[in-house]
Amino acid sequence: MKNLIVCSLAFALSLCLPAGAFAETKPKATPAAEGKAAEKAGKKADRPMPMHARVDSIDTRAKTFTQKRKDGVEVKHVVAATTAFENGAKFEDIKVGDYVNGLRLKKSESEYEVVKVTKIGPPAPKKEKAEEKKP
Repeated sequence: MKNLIVCSLAFALSLCLPAGAFAETKPKATPAAEGKAAEKAGKKADRPMPMHARVDSIDTRAKTFTQKRKDGVEVKHVVAATTAFENGAKFEDIKVGDYVNGLRLKKSESEYEVVKVTKIGPPAPKKEKAEEKKP
């Protein structure tokens, strides 16, 4: 009886063990693949992102303006010498309370470099919704 149990256990184990050997394993990431992923993340960080910022204060000497977010953090926008202005605008045209639209690069959590300015001006007036009278 013992021989029968031992033989049947040996037979069952012999059927189960090779199944694990045939299981597919995921190929390990090669250093080249990891480099491509890091390069892709680096390229994303270098791409300019859209900007629509309200000007709360201006520093004309440093050519910067700040925007105060709803959470109270002041975000500094640095206007470089290479910043492109459209429609003949200049840094001197920016006033406190104006909105500046364009593109910017993120330098840190609270500092951006302005790449391109497309529009400077007061906030656009809100459109009034026409109230419909119901009979």
